[in-house]
Amino acid sequence: MKDIQKVLIIYNPKAMKGRVQEFLPSIKQRLSLRFAQVDDVCAPSADGNEDLARKNAEKYDIIVSLGGDGTLHQIVSGVAKSGADCKIGVLPFGTCNDVARTLGVPRNLDGAIDCILRLNSTKYDVMYDGDGYAVYSLATGYLTQTSYAASTKSKKRFGRLAYVFLGIKLAFRYIGIPMTVTCDGERIHDKFSYFMLMNGESVGGFKLNKGEVLNNNKVKVVMVKKKGLGSLFAFVKLFMFGINSVKKSKYVIVRDANDILIENHSNEPFTLDGEKATFLKKRIQVNNAISFITK
Repeated sequence: MKDIQKVLIIYNPKAMKGRVQEFLPSIKQRLSLRFAQVDDVCAPSADGNEDLARKNAEKYDIIVSLGGDGTLHQIVSGVAKSGADCKIGVLPFGTCNDVARTLGVPRNLDGAIDCILRLNSTKYDVMYDGDGYAVYSLATGYLTQTSYAASTKSKKRFGRLAYVFLGIKLAFRYIGIPMTVTCDGERIHDKFSYFMLMNGESVGGFKLNKGEVLNNNKVKVVMVKKKGLGSLFAFVKLFMFGINSVKKSKYVIVRDANDILIENHSNEPFTLDGEKATFLKKRIQVNNAISFITK
């Protein structure tokens, strides 16, 4: 087994309600009980975490993401691009912390540090789009704007409720997005009120895919057709009871796939790991597994 000695914490300065600098000394002190070297660094810009992770993945045994899913998304992409055999740890201090929920990492500081100290790990598939890597979700349609349109101020004040408030405002906006989706060679064309690639258990703080295998080289593809109120009820059922509850619905198509080609016949934006993404055509392949520290 590889000797784990060196840890780098890459942190979002806005994490922990902007007080991350107050907590870093005690975090590093606890980690130093087990690891010989514990360093920390903050990217000079909001999108600089990927480059930091890529440059340091060969130098460290563990890179710890201190922040939310957006910070983690960048770090995973950087580690994956480096090709290094580096584990990723999570100190989850975002709004939803979906990857931490999937991994079973507690959303409290002491519990999350305990996970890193125990060093239990699992392989976690990531999605590659020809440019970068995504961890847990690519979605468009009904209410997906809430993940990137909610302001930092409202998320800081209301937490997950910020998404709910904005969701109510956007609830009846979508009339159907024409898309062609090819899943492992099967071509599906329709208008969808909601579309999602899900890699893990949790999206938006909702456990939709409990017990999902994280390293089977496939992701869930969920497509809710735009067919009136029936589609709305199917969408609500999906988020209340999970993917298994809608598998037999005539309004929903569910597939497990490794290679997905998405053709977006509109100008609707997507959300990629919670961040806004725009494209007309994108191919997603599940072709790499990263070592994550788990519960």
